[in-house]
Amino acid sequence: MTRSARKNIKKGDVLIREGERGDSAYILETGSVEILITRNGALMQIGTRGPGSIIGEMAMIDDKPRTATIRALEDCAVLEISRADFANRVESADPIVKMVMNVIMTRYRDMISRSQFMQSPVHAMSAVETAENSGEMHDLAVNAIKIHNELKTALEKDELVLYFQPIISVQDMKIAGFEALMRWQHPERGLIPPGVFIPVAEESGLITDMSHWGLGVACDAVKTLHAAIDPQLCGKHPPFISVNFSVRDFSDGDFAEQVSAVLRAKGVSPAHIHLEITESLLMEEPEAAKLALEKCRALGTSVSIDDFGTGYSSLSYLHHFPISTLKIDQSFVRSMNSDPSSKVLVKSIIGLAHSMNMKVIAEGIEGADEAAILKKMGCEECQGYWFAKPMPLEDALTFVKNWAPPKVA
Repeated sequence: MTRSARKNIKKGDVLIREGERGDSAYILETGSVEILITRNGALMQIGTRGPGSIIGEMAMIDDKPRTATIRALEDCAVLEISRADFANRVESADPIVKMVMNVIMTRYRDMISRSQFMQSPVHAMSAVETAENSGEMHDLAVNAIKIHNELKTALEKDELVLYFQPIISVQDMKIAGFEALMRWQHPERGLIPPGVFIPVAEESGLITDMSHWGLGVACDAVKTLHAAIDPQLCGKHPPFISVNFSVRDFSDGDFAEQVSAVLRAKGVSPAHIHLEITESLLMEEPEAAKLALEKCRALGTSVSIDDFGTGYSSLSYLHHFPISTLKIDQSFVRSMNSDPSSKVLVKSIIGLAHSMNMKVIAEGIEGADEAAILKKMGCEECQGYWFAKPMPLEDALTFVKNWAPPKVA
């Protein structure tokens, strides 16, 4: 069970006790605490800390007894950082960041060990004193920790929801499928867009739990949509749902097995679930991604590359990976009418995809002109606000029953 990240400490309560082992550090949000060490059988105050301070950080480094006692001087609110969360973040960091962190922690550990031989209060103070961050970096770190811990609660309390944006076959204007887009229905701040919480989830590793949840919900949704859709409004095949995954989803090595297990448990055909990933994922974990995606393709799922053209755009990886669909980034689609080079690029991507037996989905369609150009170029499918915005499942059910295709030249 996930522990509550935010703790309220009453005046006089002990948050950390000298000599006890601990596996968490704390950020002091409000209130103040005193730092106490035992000398000659009595507690001696060697310092105080106020809002913004990090206390008990040695638990992030060593599984050793606490070197001091932390007691509240007034009512306090603290944010907890567990050793597991910290280790997860370090492990997922850039290699240079990991190297620097390991050096800093090693030196800090050595400093603490040496300081234990020093008996004066001044030296003891140095042993437990923490580096207090300030300014923008501190605020960003605290905000990230808050979002991460609130996301844990959001998963437990079903605050995450999927919205569904239709994907339309531009050649016949039938409903081809939907892209599942994660949203956070925060009880106080309302609907939070993914750009706010997904990066934090990826950095912390929580994204794997969220992706697993999203896949299961998408499987339930696709069955509901199939039961509701007017057959005249979809193509030869029932609509699929495309589910987004990140590089962290591939790190455990059993991604394909997890996908297969969810599909079996939900009773959903692999053909009705498409896996959507980004170019950067393929570059960050190329071999792990290739192996996992090959297994997924063998199951019968399709693999789409999202935002094609904005990342590495290396032709070599198109040959290297089992990709079935390219999604052209909306920035190119929206500028086709004003920028001839964008139009040429879009046409080239479509031609490239077709030459490699891949289909194309164009994103960001906002008008009939764009849809007409893409139709003429041979693009198979499109999505964008001109067709429909992302919507809750209830509205998606209404959409599949009452889709009125707009005219495209």
